[in-house]
Amino acid sequence: MKVSFVLVFTLFQVLVFSQVGTNITGNDSVPLDSFQLAIQEVSEIIALDSMDAKAYMERGDLICGAQDESYFKIIFGNEEIYYQAMSDYDEAIKLSPYSYEPYLKRALLNDRFFNYKEALKDYEEALTYAYVFDNKMRIRILRARLKAKLGAYDVAIKDLEKALLENSEDPALLNTLALIHLDIEDFEKALKYLNLSLEFNPEDPFTFANIGFVALNAGKYQKAINIFDEQIKKNGKFSSMYNNRGFAKYKLGKNKEAIKDINYAIELNSLNSFAFKNRAIINFLMNKNEAACEDLQMAKKLGYSTEYDDEVIKMLFEKCLSVNQKPK
Repeated sequence: MKVSFVLVFTLFQVLVFSQVGTNITGNDSVPLDSFQLAIQEVSEIIALDSMDAKAYMERGDLICGAQDESYFKIIFGNEEIYYQAMSDYDEAIKLSPYSYEPYLKRALLNDRFFNYKEALKDYEEALTYAYVFDNKMRIRILRARLKAKLGAYDVAIKDLEKALLENSEDPALLNTLALIHLDIEDFEKALKYLNLSLEFNPEDPFTFANIGFVALNAGKYQKAINIFDEQIKKNGKFSSMYNNRGFAKYKLGKNKEAIKDINYAIELNSLNSFAFKNRAIINFLMNKNEAACEDLQMAKKLGYSTEYDDEVIKMLFEKCLSVNQKPK
């Protein structure tokens, strides 16, 4: 059984790792004209000094919403935006080929648009030129996460275990190790690293949420709900927590409560492909087939099949062909 989980990257932004719950998102949106004005200002700087690598990186960040979740929701999947930002990062690399930063930015852009092999190459390049410890650790975690996503679990785990020797208290590192073990259904080691994270960060909501995810995978649905309840009371702005709690309620047969949670998860993060997939499953059970198929189409559009598995494609083929067929 696969459900969504919360990856803890409190130290940096990254949008795509399993079902993302790392960024606090609400309904706030930045007006598009604000971005256009900012892009115009940076473009003027570039026009005055075409050798300014940082300006190209800044414009690339603005174009693709690298630092703004609300804006990224608007442009997600737009290939023209992707290539515009990529062009600026490419230029920054030409101008500053021995700096880790442009490689990292290009890697994150490819990562967010599911170009994983290209992203991995750039993570490797970024690591080559990152000399500050915190930067190296950040990139190593990103690289390992991506290796795991590509199926190289043993390599990813070994990388992070080596990193752990250098910093045994890093919550992002410990949670990433836990979730990679969880992905291969090694619950014992997953809990080991999560509990270790709590020793150093006893109030960390992400770690508690991931412990709830372990309970969810182990079939301890009420325990998972209790954990999510407690964390949501403290901070109710994490889409993945509502989605996971909704999935647990669904497993206990509480479909209406489950739908309510998952609806709110989507309201908090309209890019949550896992929430759309989960809502589709429940809608099918409630005989709301058209709504379910619409949710599956949205999950597919948001990259569920690329990010996780082919479950959505299978359900679309098995359950939605007849729904979408017009009677002759």
